[in-house]
Amino acid sequence: MIVVQCLLLILYSSHVFIFMGTCVLGLFISSVFPCMVALTEDMVNYKGCVTTVLVTSAGTGEMVLQLLTGQLIHSKGSYSFLLVSMISSCIGFTVFLNLLYIQQLHRSSQAALVNTQRQSSSTQRQSLLTQYPPSDQT
Repeated sequence: MIVVQCLLLILYSSHVFIFMGTCVLGLFISSVFPCMVALTEDMVNYKGCVTTVLVTSAGTGEMVLQLLTGQLIHSKGSYSFLLVSMISSCIGFTVFLNLLYIQQLHRSSQAALVNTQRQSSSTQRQSLLTQYPPSDQT
């Protein structure tokens, strides 16, 4: 996706490439929102109300970004749209990588916590067995 945007920045004067690049960029962007919803659902167990807030917030963000981009195009020219798209994509990609990193840290800390709890419970069990050995009543 970022490669297509870089090519759009370089070849902005070619009308054919702008058309084809925009189509390819749209194909890449179409899968971002469902993937992010699935990723957050994997990380956090949430119900329908939170999904409503998530979708509403995403729609509001899209509207605000379009409004700001339109004002920027009106004042600075059409090339600014490509720059804004490139910058927002880089920021989004960075946020996505940070989310993956945080998810990995969370999973590893949860696994370490579970292992520590298992070890402490087995140690407690062993100490109880040495203090009070089972008796054979046959």
